[in-house]
Amino acid sequence: MHQPRGFFICVDGPCGVGKTTTVQALGDRLRAAGLPTHLTAEPTSQDIGALARARVHTDTSGHALACLFAADRYERLHTEIRPHVAAGDIVVSDRYVAAGLVMQRLDGVDLDFLCAINASVDPPDLAVILTADPALIAQRLRQRGPHNRYQHSPDISAEETALYLDAAHSLSAAGVQVLRLETSLYPPDTLATMIHTRIEALRQERLDSALPQKEPTP
Repeated sequence: MHQPRGFFICVDGPCGVGKTTTVQALGDRLRAAGLPTHLTAEPTSQDIGALARARVHTDTSGHALACLFAADRYERLHTEIRPHVAAGDIVVSDRYVAAGLVMQRLDGVDLDFLCAINASVDPPDLAVILTADPALIAQRLRQRGPHNRYQHSPDISAEETALYLDAAHSLSAAGVQVLRLETSLYPPDTLATMIHTRIEALRQERLDSALPQKEPTP
């Protein structure tokens, strides 16, 4: 029997916006609904991802970092995301191509270069972009402490938020379905419910498109 293709959902947004908490809540929600679910994140813990993560804390150039993160993204597609989607799972990724269009722009890398090295990645079925008031994100980052060199900048939250909104426009222009959610307005469980609702709509659209078309009445 042919195994129906699953769905690929990615969740992106500025550091401190609540991506990981939302992804975990979404995974719980999908599993509770009886849907086969696989959660993943980038950078990975594999060789390329570990190298990329380590180099964030150094003076490695933005172009080199962008290539490392893109390489890790392509490897994860090959070894993890595509197999799970082919097996019928709903794959939810904490960070994906939007991050690839944002983070190295903070190092001054041109958007055209970032788009070019990510041109062959698989588009997600749904790209979720989480946003929040930059002042709120900055407060969260101060409370938890910086996790990388970018977060030492006092203006990082506002700059990163603007770049993610720009990435959302780029993805939408490329034909990707984009769902923007404001995390300061809703708790993670509510955000997970909203994303689940959109996933159910995608599943229904696929079911409807697979039905035989009725002949028009003469």
